[in-house]
Parts: sequence; structure tokens; C-alpha cells
Amino acid sequence: MRARRTVLAAAVALAAAATPPLLMAPTAAAAPAELADDFNGDGYRDFVMLGGSHGKDGRVTVVYGTSAGPGTRVQTIHQDSPGIPGAVEQHDGWGTAATTADLDRDGYADLVVSSPGEDAGSVVDRGGLMVVWGSAKGLGSGTVLNSPIPQEYPGQGDSFGEEVVTGDFDGDGDADLAVTSRSRAGVVLLKGPFTRAGKHGGSQSLGDSYGYLAAFNLVAGKVTPDRATDLYILGSDLQGGDDDLDLRAYFHRGGSTFTKRAAELRVPDDGGHQGGDILTVGDFDKDGYGDLAIGRGYEEPDAWKGYVTVHYGGSSGPNSARKPVKFTQNSAGVPGSSEKEDYFGSAVAAGDVNGDGYADLAIGARGEGLGTKRMAGTVTVLYGRAGGLSGTGAKSFSQDTSGVAGTSENNDQFGAYLKLTDYTRDGRADLMIDTNEQLGHEDRWGQVHLLKGSKSGITTAGSKTFTVTSLKLKYPSMGGPFTR
Repeated sequence: MRARRTVLAAAVALAAAATPPLLMAPTAAAAPAELADDFNGDGYRDFVMLGGSHGKDGRVTVVYGTSAGPGTRVQTIHQDSPGIPGAVEQHDGWGTAATTADLDRDGYADLVVSSPGEDAGSVVDRGGLMVVWGSAKGLGSGTVLNSPIPQEYPGQGDSFGEEVVTGDFDGDGDADLAVTSRSRAGVVLLKGPFTRAGKHGGSQSLGDSYGYLAAFNLVAGKVTPDRATDLYILGSDLQGGDDDLDLRAYFHRGGSTFTKRAAELRVPDDGGHQGGDILTVGDFDKDGYGDLAIGRGYEEPDAWKGYVTVHYGGSSGPNSARKPVKFTQNSAGVPGSSEKEDYFGSAVAAGDVNGDGYADLAIGARGEGLGTKRMAGTVTVLYGRAGGLSGTGAKSFSQDTSGVAGTSENNDQFGAYLKLTDYTRDGRADLMIDTNEQLGHEDRWGQVHLLKGSKSGITTAGSKTFTVTSLKLKYPSMGGPFTR
């Protein structure tokens, strides 16, 4: 699991200056890639897993897509891989976060990998991003994108890249990157297009409308109906007074005013913050506006039973006139019951699993006990409909569900990370589920399940699993988190 470190330093007076735009030569691409995660341009989505260990630090595992979903072609990338700048070093955090987009508009998706612990000379934790470029053969060489933020403390960097997401945030047709920074900037916009020489359209701070923005989680998506991508930031304003130290979901509307926050939502906070993919955007009521789901699986006053809140969207962002909806395992129709340390909401993902035009919501409860098995884990799917999500027709899955490989065991944490994406290109999102599975008597662990979407919703028919053994990896572990 990715840990999020709370920014404790007091705010300083130094403001993060915006980097002026660079002069860009036009690219030769006729059109960007149709799919943001198709690295070799064959028309099928490729699947990316983060984490694991290679020597002293992390790696990324790519499973290339086929008409039946992720197949058998596998590529492992780390900082000792050919064409990747730098070297594997302890505590770099390479692969802490990642995202995908066609950054240079050449028709092939590219992979962006963060390393927030990367040192730069004598500067500790300067951080940075690595763009691994797509091609007809798949992912190849890499280019480093450094932090544009001035140092605020001598010798201490801004851990650039603890979170990174992509979208066309300014609405100009080019893919941009939104990246966290432990500085007054909080989140930095890197504007596209990007070149393989490391040039891009400049950078801007999103923190100018805050006192001191501490950003923990990001999610990009279509909330308003215009062409630009919108952004939610889960975080706090450390210089806005005691009240503003509480957790917020800050909304930035895509377009020419993207760098200014447009709205904010109060979020219950346990006094700390646990990482994970706990934000997702989907149009659950099909009204044309994206809705925000926030997983709160780690609320200490709640004894870590967990819950999810859904904030519905409107024409200009979050709909303040519509009361947020809260789901627990005690909500009507939701399978199971709320119990201590279930961590219901420790992961969330949105996607249309039955092709009816309504986004659906997958919720991980990595701590769910099943019988005598502790932290076996479950995943619950809530279905969208007119009026929004409800528990009606909700389904729950575990490794005890018929058609799901394996059996529930202690500490499997089935549902630790989730992703809903149409890997089979049938118009319905498929569900990827990460499991902390111990494999045989060897020191090998990690298993990813693919449960397909269907007219009736997520089904175990035709399910697949991916392990170190099945993918013929030489490393002992694999699994989530997954790319956004």
C-alpha cells in the first residue's frame, strides 16, 4: 500500500513561481492514441501494475492487451532497464504512482511513472517523473521530467510525484499532467504537448488560491460537460486557519481558469490520512455530470468499519444543493454488515460494467473477515441508475465466490486495489482486483483477478487470474496499485 505522509512543516512565505511556457515545435502525429493505455497501438488496452521490488527499489509490470483482455506478453520496467535514465537506488520510490496518456500525440500511449524519493545531487527527495514512450513495439525509452518548484528548505526537495494524474485540464486538446508537490504549490500542472527531449508547454501552480495546499490524493475526470478534464484534490489548506486544516475535496474546473479552485467539499477526517486509490469519478445517475465517490475505509472513530460518500455533480461542479449519500455495509441492499476493521471503502473504482450508460461503483473492503479467516477481503459492486447509486441489486465477491480462483485465507486482502476498465472492448468495464495471495511454498505472492462485465453486471464467468508464475516473472511479487 502506498503511504501518504502528512505535510507538517509550517507554511513559508516563498510562493512557487510558474515556469514560463517553452517554445514547442509542432509534432508530426496525425492524431493522438484512441486509448490512453494502448502502448503499442494495436487497439487493445494494456494493463499496468506498480510495486514489488527490484534490488533496492520498485518496478512496473506491463501486461499487453488482446481481444480477450490482458494476455501473455509481459514487460517489466525499472531504472536499470535499457533506455531508462538513472539507476535503481534505495528509497527512490520508483513506481509510487503512475498514469497513462499519449503525451506527444504520436498515436501511441505513454506511461508516466513517479519517483518522489529521488535525490538530485545534495537535495534529498527532490522527486520526479519518468515518461516511458510508446511505439509500435510497445514501451521503450524514457525521459525524465523534473520538478519545476523552487526549493523551500535547504537540501530538502518537494517529493514531486507522490500522486500524478493526466487529462486535458486546460481544454486545448493536449494531454497535461497534474502532479503533487510538498510545497506551497501543492499540485503542479505540467502542460502538454510533451517531447522526447523533455520539453513541454510550461507549468503552473494550483496552490496560488490556497494558503499552503497539502495534497494527498488526486482524481481526474469529466464532471462538467465541457471538453476540458476536471480535477478533485483531497487535502488540506495548512495556512487557512484551524478550520481549514480539516480534510477537503477541492474542485478545480477544467478550462482557462483551471488553476483556481472552483469549489470545495468537507470530508470527515480521522486526524490522519491513509493512502490508496480512494477517489473516483463517474456519472452514476447519467445526468451528464460526473459524481465523486470517496472511500473512507480508515476512519478511526468508526473503528475502521468504513464507508463511502458520493457527492453528485452539477453544471458547474459539485452540486451543493444535493445532499451527499453515504454507503456502509449496513445500508439497505448492501451485502454483509459493518464490522470493526473491515476497511469498507479502502479502494473504490467507477465504470459502466453492464453497458446501460450508468457508471457503477466497486468498493474494496480489504479487512473483511470471512468465517475464521482474518482480513480475507471482499469487493462490493453498487449499480448506477436514475437517481444515482443505491444498494438495490448490489453484489459482493470474494475468493469464496464460485468462479473466483483460490480460497479466502488470512491476510489475502482481496480488493486491496481496484480498477474498472473495458479491457475486452465489448462496451462494458471489467473489474481488476488485487490480492495479497501467498503462492505455494515459495516466497512468492500477489494475484490479480479479472472479473468481466456483462449485461447483468460483473460476472465470474470467464474470469482470469494473473500471478508471478502465470506471467513467468522472475521476481517474487506483483500486484497493485494500478495506474489511474
